[in-house]
Amino acid sequence: MTEDQRLQILIARTGDYFGIMRTTLFVLLGIGIALHFGDGYSAPLMVLAIAITAYGVLAGGTALDDIIAIREDMPEATANTAYGRGVAARNIPMLKAISAGLIGLAGLAAVLGVLI
Repeated sequence: MTEDQRLQILIARTGDYFGIMRTTLFVLLGIGIALHFGDGYSAPLMVLAIAITAYGVLAGGTALDDIIAIREDMPEATANTAYGRGVAARNIPMLKAISAGLIGLAGLAAVLGVLI
């Protein structure tokens, strides 16, 4: 794999991650608005809350796994630059854990909001 291909994959997967998170948060926002102005229990909202939570956790985690793999395949010449050292210093597994936890909590809150 050339450096250009690696860079294009990294840019695409980073964009995918941000798109996944943006979509997840906007749908959870929409669920919150529907719950605020709604009358109570709604099976479609329940299923949507569960589905978007799973989507955010699984798809976001997959995108971050791909970013981690691309980072680990960084050539020595790039790894020895200031950029390479900066990228290696970022704790992406912790970002993945925090992201999954927060999306999971937001999804749980949406599900509880639908039930109550």
